[in-house]
Parts: sequence; structure tokens; C-alpha cells
Amino acid sequence: MRVTLVYHGRYLVRQALELETLASVIRTGGHHAELVYDADTFGLTDNVLQILRLARLLSSPARVVQRIAASGPDVLLFSVLPGTYAWARRIAPLVKEKLTAPIVFMGLHPTLVPERVMRDSFVDYVLQGEVENVIHPLLEAIGAGGEVGAVGNLWYRHGGRLRKTPQAELVDLDALPLPDKDLFRPYVSHSFSYPAMVSRGCPYQCTFCEETCSKRLYHGKYYRRKNVQSVMAELRAGKRKYHFREVIFKDSYLSGNKEWLAALMDRYRREISVPFKCFCTIHGFDGETARLLKEGGCYSVEFGLQTWNSRIRREVLSRTETNAEALRVFEHCADQKLWYDVDHMFNLPYETPRDHLEGALHYRDLRYLNRIKVHFLVYLPAAAVVDHGLAAQVLPPDARERLADGWESDFYDQTTGSEEQRLTVAGFAALYKLLPVVPGGLLRWLMRGDRVKRLGHIPSPIMALLQGLLALRSGDLRFLAYLSVYPARVSRTILAGLFCS
Repeated sequence: MRVTLVYHGRYLVRQALELETLASVIRTGGHHAELVYDADTFGLTDNVLQILRLARLLSSPARVVQRIAASGPDVLLFSVLPGTYAWARRIAPLVKEKLTAPIVFMGLHPTLVPERVMRDSFVDYVLQGEVENVIHPLLEAIGAGGEVGAVGNLWYRHGGRLRKTPQAELVDLDALPLPDKDLFRPYVSHSFSYPAMVSRGCPYQCTFCEETCSKRLYHGKYYRRKNVQSVMAELRAGKRKYHFREVIFKDSYLSGNKEWLAALMDRYRREISVPFKCFCTIHGFDGETARLLKEGGCYSVEFGLQTWNSRIRREVLSRTETNAEALRVFEHCADQKLWYDVDHMFNLPYETPRDHLEGALHYRDLRYLNRIKVHFLVYLPAAAVVDHGLAAQVLPPDARERLADGWESDFYDQTTGSEEQRLTVAGFAALYKLLPVVPGGLLRWLMRGDRVKRLGHIPSPIMALLQGLLALRSGDLRFLAYLSVYPARVSRTILAGLFCS
């Protein structure tokens, strides 16, 4: 069978990387798999520049549908995130008018609200949760024109009624084939930076996080990590093929198990020997962890702190690390001369301008702080943080319905708050992005009155350039990796928008 995967949005997220593995899984069953990718250049999910008017001007649903039709699919698999559900709902009906191939929605949004997604008549099936264990049975059932009730994780219609099959076993990550890292070409090149996923899930319970939602679906048993041998098999194959200059471990966290980490770092240093970047949690991170990472070749660690208001972090986000713990962890990194990024989230329920001010003062004193990664809170359907947003009256009363329907938002985009609040947050967000190199005197001057709001008017291209220059001081290859492929991506999008029907 010919299977067409359809995806819209940024590449360096879990769902996109999982498509690379899914393509390989599909092919192991003797099927053909290809991707139709809409990179959303200048759109909400753009990593570098968000110019929404230009994104809408260059967008062409008809062109995407034409590409899907040209792939000659027997089955269509739409990988859908909450922020891309509205896009998928525009594309899928147009596809349905041209093709008879069944349409399957999968990914985070269908997993969180499968019943809502199945209300769309153009969606034939929803795969809820993990896909790799059930894709072959589904394709075989569809190909034979038979009953799909034996396929796990599936929502479908039968006799005019909606039905759900039992949950399938969790995927054995070590049994999966190597990912097809060419799937996203020509939009993505791995000669510079190679992204890898070596686990699924996270042991923590953050109220805003997709991993917590997945864990609830699987009754707390979702977190798994590949063994070191499996990780190294992929990295060795990737290095032979792409000769990459760095690796980015995209997992929720690489720390936690020191025995596993020590074994990985030993082999990584000997067999791969290029710089890498990873995510870690403040919990479980100590001086030995920092040393293992540094000796293994890590040039930067990314930590999720989200806010310096410990009450909001504890009571709203369900994160139990304290400010004192965070400061100790950052010092462990500095002692090893290990640069680190900190994720900071704006638009949290109950936060105030004073929280932004105090956050700036905390960040200003940190040693070896590479970048403050500024995000905005995204309310996922079914995430517990929605209750806090409603209670704080930062969400409308019908927020749950709007989120299920595909409220277009992204963690690079402000979607809540008054105009005054947005101006304030935009100013502090711009300040945080530049804060590691802002002199103390300039910081104090900006803090007087409403001066910080002026920073929010810095054009996004200039801000991207400034962040690129900031990344150079620490050798931050990840940001440079974005910029290295971005010009070609922009050119390709503009040419397609101007000359393709």
C-alpha cells in the first residue's frame, strides 16, 4: 500500500521526529511511505521569524492538496498537533473531495480529544496514543477491506455509532527500526545538526505538558528510555551518512539515571565525539551529572524552570523544585564551565509584572547562562493547567470547547491577556532574550517606568539576528543550525507561493 504522511509545522519537535521512525516501520511491512510537508514558513510554528501576514499570503491549501493527490495514496496519515488542527481541518476536506483514500488523524491533538476529532465527517479513523505497534494491523485491515475492530488504539464508526478499540501494548523502543532521517528533505539537512530521541515521556507531572497528558492515558506507565546500545546504533549510522557536526537530544530529559548516563557518555565520547546539546531537569541534577555531560561532549544543557515565582511554579504548574535548588544546579554547570539555557514561560495564570521584574534580576546574576528560551503558555486540551486558566479568568468560559476545536496557538505566540498585558509581556520577553549580555546599568535604566515595553517593538528579523550573535559567544550550534537551513527554506516557500498554483 502507498501511505502518505501529512505534517504541518516546525521540524524539531517530538511528533515530527517520530514520523521518521514511523516511515521506517511502515516500510518494514512492505508498504510505501512518503511525506507531504508544509513547513509553515513565517507562521506560528516558525522557529526563527513569525510574520503572520506573509505566512498567510504564501499559504496555499490547494498546492498542499495537489501534492497529496500526486502521491497516489491508499491511506493518508495526518499527524496533528493542537496548534495545527485548524490547518488539518482545512486541508482534509479538500483532499476528501479528490481522493477515496481513508483519512487517519493521529498525533497529540487526536490523542487528547479523539471524540471531538471523530465528529469531523472527513476523518475516517483516529489513532489515539502510540502508532508503531498498530499501524501494520490497520493497513492490513484497510487493504483487505475487512473489520478494523481488532486494531488497537483506534476510534472508528460502525453502523452509525462511534467505537473505540482496546489500548495496545506500549511500544518497545529498542525494537524500532532506525528512523528515516531523509524524510523531511529538502527542508531539513542533518549535515550540520542531528536530532535524536532516545526516550518517551517524563517521570514528572507538569500540568501544562503533553507528556503528562500521555502518561494519564497510559495510567502512569508511559516513560521509557532506550538502552545505550540502541542509542549508539542510531548515532553511528547517522554519523556515517551525514558526518554531522553536533547532536541534539530532544528528549524531555537526559539526566536522572547516572549509570545509564555514564555508559552513554563513555561510548558517545569514544565513538561519536562531536558536541551535543540536551535537556535535563533540575530534580536529580548534581555536580556529578554536570561532570558526566561535560566530559561526554555536552556544550549546553537546557532546563525548564518556567518562572521564578515559586508559588506559581508549585501550585499552578505542579513543579516542586525550589529557587534554591535551581540556583545550585546552575552553579554545578558553571563550575564545569558548562553553558546552559533556561526555559521561561510567560502568560502564566496569576503572574504579575513584578514577577517579570524579579525574574530579570535573578537571571542577570547567573554565570554561564547561555540563553533564556522565552515561551508563552499553550493550553492543551485536557491539560490540568486549563482549570487554573479558567479560575484566574485569563481564559474564556468556553475555553475547553475552543481548545478542542483547534484554537490556533503556539509557544512562540501570545494568545491570552489584555492589550496592556501583551505589551508588557512582549517587552520583557524581548529583554529576556537579550539579558545574558545586557549591561547592569542598561538593565536598571530599562526597569524604570515603562521603558521595557519599547523592546517589544524590535522587529523579529533584528531580534533573530541579535540572538544569533548572542549564540556565537558560547558556540551554541543549535541556533546556528536553524539559521543555516533557513534561507533555503524561505526561498523555497516564496518561490512556491509566487509561481505555483
